[in-house]
Order: sequence, then C-alpha cells, then structure tokens
Amino acid sequence: EGNDGPWSSFTIEIGTPSQSVNVLVSTASYQTWGIDPKGCTSTDPSTCSTSRGRFYNNTASTSWIPNKTNITTTIYDLELESNLGYSGKGRYGFDDITLGYLGGGGPSLGNQTVASIAAKDFYMGLFGVKPQASNFTSLTDPIPSFMENLRTQKMIPSLSWAYTAGNKYRLNEVYGSLVLGGYDTSRFNPNNLTFNFGPQDDRELLVELNKITADDGTSLLQQPVSIFLDSTVPYIYLPEAACAIFESTFGLVWDSNTQLYLLTDAQHTSLKAQNPKITFTLGTLTSLQTVDIMLPYSAFDLTVSYPIVANATRYFPLKRANDSSQYTLGRTFFQEAYVIADYARRNFSVSQCNWDASAQQDIVAILPPSTSVGENTNTKSAHHLPLVAIAAGGSGLVLLALALVILLIILRRRRKAKGHKLADTTAPSNANPQPIIKAELDASPPNQKHEVDANPDLKYPSEMCGHDNEIVELDPYGRKWPPTSDAVEIGHSGKRSIHEEIYEMDAGEVAIEMSGVGNGRRRSRGGRPMSFVEGDDYDTSPMEVLSPSSARFRYGREPVSPVSRTMSPISPASPAFPR
Repeated sequence: EGNDGPWSSFTIEIGTPSQSVNVLVSTASYQTWGIDPKGCTSTDPSTCSTSRGRFYNNTASTSWIPNKTNITTTIYDLELESNLGYSGKGRYGFDDITLGYLGGGGPSLGNQTVASIAAKDFYMGLFGVKPQASNFTSLTDPIPSFMENLRTQKMIPSLSWAYTAGNKYRLNEVYGSLVLGGYDTSRFNPNNLTFNFGPQDDRELLVELNKITADDGTSLLQQPVSIFLDSTVPYIYLPEAACAIFESTFGLVWDSNTQLYLLTDAQHTSLKAQNPKITFTLGTLTSLQTVDIMLPYSAFDLTVSYPIVANATRYFPLKRANDSSQYTLGRTFFQEAYVIADYARRNFSVSQCNWDASAQQDIVAILPPSTSVGENTNTKSAHHLPLVAIAAGGSGLVLLALALVILLIILRRRRKAKGHKLADTTAPSNANPQPIIKAELDASPPNQKHEVDANPDLKYPSEMCGHDNEIVELDPYGRKWPPTSDAVEIGHSGKRSIHEEIYEMDAGEVAIEMSGVGNGRRRSRGGRPMSFVEGDDYDTSPMEVLSPSSARFRYGREPVSPVSRTMSPISPASPAFPR
C-alpha cells in the first residue's frame, strides 16, 4: 500500500462502531493517526480511500472525545518529521483502539490519543510505537501513549518493540513484523553490537554510519556520519556528496520537480541486470565493533504514484539531505534490517534479517531490568504463556503472545476482506491464562499458526489439532470475515510449510477497557507541547488536500509457531540466543 512503496501495512480498529484502517509503523511517533474522509476529494481517483488505508471518521464514532485542551480548537500541528520538510495538521481527540480486527483477540484500549489527518505529506495513517507521552498544554500534564498504557495495564512485559518492514522481493513476498514487548529470534541474524539511545528524545535510534560500500568495492560515503533510524519515511537521506557518488556509480538523475531520483525503464533494466548489493556498515563512537546490513537493488526498486506524480513511476529512494539533522535511514532500510528497541534499558540493536524459509518463529519476551533471570527460566514456572493470534482481514495480521503478561506480535496478513463481525472482547475479571506453550513441540511439524477463537465453549483449549488444515484465501472485499465459524484459519503463501495449528482461547482474556485520558501512570514526561491551530476546521489549507492511488501488492504471510518459553530479562544488549 501507499504511494511510494508498496509497503506492508497493519490493520487496527478505531472507534465505536469500530472502523478498520490500515496503517504504517512509525518508530519515531508515539501517536495513532487515521486518514480523515477530507483526505480525499472529488477530483481524486476513486481508489483514493483504499490506497490511503481507508478512512477513520471520528464524527461517526460514539466513543470519540474531542481534545479541547485549548478550548477553542481540536486542531494541532502534526510536527512529526518537520526537520525533513513534512507538514500538516490533525484533529486530535481520544477514542478506542484495537490491534487487529475487533473480536480477534487483540488488546483494546479506550480513550487513546488519536488524530484524524488529511495532510498529503503523510499519505497513510501511522501507528506510533514510541512510549513517549503527548503534551497538549505543558510538560506537567502528559497524556500516556498507547504503548505506555499497554504496559501500565500489564498487557506487555516491557516498553520495547521489534520491527522489520517486510518486502515484496524475498521468499515470494514477505509481510512486515512488529513485536511489542519482545522480539522474534527467527527473524534476524544475531550480532554482539548494542547501541545506546541518542541524547535527544526525538532521535533515540541514532547510529554511526561508518561506510556504505557497493559489492564491487566502490565506497559510496566519503566520511562517517551520525544517522537516525526512522520507519516513518520511505527514503534514505544522505549528504549531498554521498548522493553524488550514488549518481555517478548507478547512473541516477535527480528530478528537481519531485525532488526524487526517478528512473526510466532503461535505467531500471540496467540496474536490475547489474543487481548491485549495497552494504551499510553501522557502529558506535565508543566501540570498534560494527554490523553490516546489506540491501540488494530490489530493496531500492520502488514505485511512486499519484499525487506525487501523475502516473506510477519507478524511483530510487535516496534523498539529498540539507544538513546533518536530516540524515535518516528510512523504511527502505527496514526491509533488510531487524531493529529491537528497549526503552527501559535505553538501548537497541540492528541486525540483518534472516531469510531462511524453514526458520520457525520463536518469540522471546523482553522483561524489565528489575526482573531476575532465575525467576523466569524454570520450565515448570507458574507463569503462563498462551499465544494469541488475531487474524486480521485486509492488509494487517496482528499476532499476540502473552509472555508472562502479554507479548504482542503483529504481522501483516495476505489479503483484505470486509464485513466481519466478531465476538465482544471485553475482558472478564476472572479470565484465566492458558497453560504454557513449549518452544519446541514434540512430533509436530514446523511453522504452526496460533489463532484466537472468540467462542469460549469450543473444545480443545490450548490443544493442538493433529491434522493439516486447508489454505483459506479471502477474496478482497468478498466473503464475510470470518466465513462461517468463530475459529478462523488463514493459510499463508510463499515458500513455507502450510501446516496450521489453532489454539482456542476466550477473546475476552486480552481485550481490556481503560481510561487513557491523562489517567494512566506517567512513565515519561513526553515531548514538547504541541502547537494548536486557531479555529476548528482543517480542510481549508492546500496542504491538507491529499489523495491517491497506487498499485497494490500482496505480501506472503510469515508462519506462526509457538511462543518461546525463554523468559530471561533479555535486552538488545545480548541478542545472540540459542535456537
């Protein structure tokens, strides 16, 4: 999806009745944004809504509470990526948010900070994973983020996440993966380098880019630079001198109108034939250790479309940075990099993605620093670890693992569908956790998928089905989701085993209602106060008129297998784990 990718998106539900929207992951944001209906106009293509991930209409939500902190307006400047020239405004308020489709077992939190936007600079909605609070008045009155509220409600074991963007060129297309409260060891090749957070709250994921090298040995970076990891934007922003080397090496031509390196068919054919591999070598200022992240040409083979250009056009996602504050490794980089961020320990790791088609998913929780290893490594521990999978129609799949408390993993699913009606997810006060699931299942094939059943009366809770299940492909905008029963099995595509398993669990055990409007525990002071805009309408500014359509790609979903029973308080400081 999107107009500069295509990109693997994630489905969330916002409001009451719930509205399904597809969003991109932002490692730099701490808020949730949905596209307002005003983001598409009568002059835009008929595909505008779907290409932007579908609308979030706050006026149609009975649980929407306008943010009237400044009394006169609910409109605030977005501010995110302003250093890169992005701008826009959003209508802010508080509403219910569910990860995945409502009734699918994903956590649901009430009264969370939400903005509806129309700005063209942010073509799709965003799901921010930073735990930083929002400030609408002053630093003394922060509003907790969705991540912070998940942790406060003990729905994730720690303020941490792991993310890779996925791509369309590996293993017959691969979805992105987002884990909240842990990471998936099968997704990356471990290394021993740990990065400490940068000194600025809005640029924590700062690394030293020591060099960029083509596979023929050509150096593409004159000297090391400090660079920010940020999945919000698709581009890689480098010094102009480095861009000039890219231009001469790969025959790139800068288009001053679009401010992009647009590619002709001839250029694309030549680059595809060369198939250059570009290696980014990352390090720190305090260690001689480095880590290499290699991107094939396919990672740079992207398409830009309306409204940036009239017709879909290939482009190379490199940008000329005006100064050092703009040096950024964006979503393009995240296609081949797996990033784990631990906000309690204030460190993170960057690893090359693992593309072993036979790798079995292995989810590991990151526990708070105060948790001792001995408390949780006993295989007969009283802690329970049921795995919950939300089979989300459309472009999102959210996988949730309850690791001690609840470990969340979000994967994008293969197709989108609508018309779903699932069970209520309000959590009963006496919900019982499921027994622990072993990391290795005896006498069972690899790559199991575990999904939540919304019906507590079904048989075989936490028991594996001893048979292969058929692949079920949902027609986009076709059959009702789920088709006939509460337990939904959706087969994956690509070079993975199709053997599936179901773990049945009351969906009410994971959805929790809470008040997030300033009532959550304040773990962070949040960023600087947001700038509000006088008046209460935001569709009059030209920058708010946004639309567009782009070709859609289907991404092959990754398999799902039992959550790991490894419960040591692991952080990115020790990323090498036994398989």
